[in-house]
Amino acid sequence: MSLAENRDYASSVPNDLESFWVPFTPNRAFKKRPRFVTRAKGMNYYTPDGRAIMDGSAGMWCTNAGHNRDSIVAAIQQSAAEIDYAPPFQFAHPKSFELASRIAALAPGDLDHVFFTNSGSEAVDTALKIALAYHHAKGQSSRTRLIGRERGYHGVGFGGISVGGIVRASR
Repeated sequence: MSLAENRDYASSVPNDLESFWVPFTPNRAFKKRPRFVTRAKGMNYYTPDGRAIMDGSAGMWCTNAGHNRDSIVAAIQQSAAEIDYAPPFQFAHPKSFELASRIAALAPGDLDHVFFTNSGSEAVDTALKIALAYHHAKGQSSRTRLIGRERGYHGVGFGGISVGGIVRASR
């Protein structure tokens, strides 16, 4: 199938809610009574009919500055106009080092190195790997026990789940 044929096919497929599996959501119930948000501004999401819904969890803890803030939108646009993505493997962008230096200067004591990740789950899994690598480098490879907080959410990766203390609810 050519690219043009593929585009024509994709645009002819009805939007029937079946192709997307909504994470951490009872999908059958959602698809019987979907709840959509179509835009956001400040501390609110908005439904297709314009009703405001307060975002009490800051977009799953990632939009603490609020949604669609003009200054942040402008900064994102300016950055994307310069470079949309700089691969962190074997390459780097100077602003990555600038931000890391600024963060390290704010951190207490000798916490002076920064490792950027894309999500909390990725951050937890990376921290666990760094801890294991640190002990391996110190000649303590047998130190492999990882400890997490009971009833603590540590992400959706295998590492975060393995140290998370969320157990299945009894029935």
